[in-house]
Amino acid sequence: MGTFRAMGTEVTVLAPCASLEIEDALTQYVAERFEGLEQTFSRFRPESVVSRLNRSRRAMAVPDEVFDVLSRAEAYTQLTDGMFDPTIGAALSASGYDKSFVPGALDRAAPATAPAPALGIRGLRLDPSARTVERARGVQLDLGGIVKGYAVDLVAQSLPACAALDAGGDAFLRGDGPDAEGWLVDVEDPRDASRTVMSLRVRDAAVATSAANRRHWRVGDRQMHHLIDPRTGAPAVTDLAQVTVVAPRAELADVLAKTTFLLGVQAGARFLGSIPEVGGVLIGAGGEVVRLGRLEVQGD
Repeated sequence: MGTFRAMGTEVTVLAPCASLEIEDALTQYVAERFEGLEQTFSRFRPESVVSRLNRSRRAMAVPDEVFDVLSRAEAYTQLTDGMFDPTIGAALSASGYDKSFVPGALDRAAPATAPAPALGIRGLRLDPSARTVERARGVQLDLGGIVKGYAVDLVAQSLPACAALDAGGDAFLRGDGPDAEGWLVDVEDPRDASRTVMSLRVRDAAVATSAANRRHWRVGDRQMHHLIDPRTGAPAVTDLAQVTVVAPRAELADVLAKTTFLLGVQAGARFLGSIPEVGGVLIGAGGEVVRLGRLEVQGD
């Protein structure tokens, strides 16, 4: 097993069917790819493309990779009826998430800035012919979640037939796992990290989990978290404690998990249940569990 830190989280590479030398080389390769993507997409690095775009006052030409990610973000916004929103950067900063996440680093005594709804995708103008992006005044992009999933999907193409990559809850699992019965993925109890709610068997698929207990900090007398509701511009208030989604791609799983979390138990279950070829485990604030779609649960 190889580990490194990138995109504000710990990334783990597993290649149990390969030699230690191959696993080490694979970890180094994955770390380099993640670093390259972070240099392009991080809103915390002043010279990244996203940071320069967030400062630009006119249409700006962007690399094809950035334009393609923004185009997919636009499509996800339509799929989720605006609940997935790449323009929440200003709302995240207002809530105190104004630098790369490290536990305790975002805590501060001053109260948070008053939230405001995100402008949404209408605040961006994408020109496919010129490959330019223009943002409305006040719009700040944050592509952290989608890019983490994108990074996992991109690197997963180079993994051996029996390997897994986990980036802070966004994972892709290739092949049938070390015991040839599918990779075993534990769904953690959000109220007690030492307890497992259920275990899933996953083959050649991605898993993503969204929960407010993963990235949180204190601003004044309030506990904040990174899952912003674009309708309010504030950290989401929801009756869900955690959502885990199994999907063909990590990028899609990440978007669906976040959207379902924001929508809450009933609306979230309806939304996720309408998406083909995915499965989900929704855990309510009171501990109730809802299972949806394509899931292979260990012991069933």
